[in-house]
Amino acid sequence: MNLLKSLFVLLALGPALAADPEFGWKFDRGYKYLWIAKGEKIGETVFRFSRKEGAAGAPAYYQLASRRKMESAGRIQDSSTTMVFAKDGSPSSYHEETRFRLSSAKKFASLQEIRIRFEKGKVTTTFVNNGNQEGASKKELAVGKETFLFSTLCQEQWNLFTRKLDSKSPTSLETFYPEFGEVMKIEFRPEVASAPLKIGEKEFPVTRFSFEAKKWNWTGKIWVDSKGRMLQYTSGPLKIVLTGKID
Repeated sequence: MNLLKSLFVLLALGPALAADPEFGWKFDRGYKYLWIAKGEKIGETVFRFSRKEGAAGAPAYYQLASRRKMESAGRIQDSSTTMVFAKDGSPSSYHEETRFRLSSAKKFASLQEIRIRFEKGKVTTTFVNNGNQEGASKKELAVGKETFLFSTLCQEQWNLFTRKLDSKSPTSLETFYPEFGEVMKIEFRPEVASAPLKIGEKEFPVTRFSFEAKKWNWTGKIWVDSKGRMLQYTSGPLKIVLTGKID
């Protein structure tokens, strides 16, 4: 009986463990980014990647779920997000709920919901405030096949395109930025294969890239390991760093 039970467990776990080893992140395992500004922690993002089997013979798809908590300038926000995407990182749908309140208040005062759908060369974004479905605003925009998604403060989403960066030459990528309803072009340039980045007890060889979105006058740096995972991010006074046990 024990042998049969062990075999059943191995068969049940086998496909998930063996699937897409080049993806970098382990599936169904939580990871955490810390948000630090001027040396002080202002928030954290816990995120998890999953692989899902498609229905009725459809191809498998992938999911990125995250939870973000931040406090800055006396304001607290709590967000939960779910993004569905293909193996190449191209998004198909996204849902986010963010609750806001003042630090002095005990209850959240407002709720913002974002729903995004990528389909047939266009992206449709719906904003709902405080559950007012009738007053929801909707926008549509034509996008290319290789347009990624970057929603505000969702740097974990960058991991879907940092896998595509070239450590020897510049890379230009397009991301849809829903808050502006525009496609944001970001240029990445490898600067140096820097010293190993230490996270917990382990050291990870990384490449440091500079990035620039010229239209928004936005620049920064990211550190990416050999698996394409973004381990650290800096822009102005903000630093985002992966923490905890990493394998």
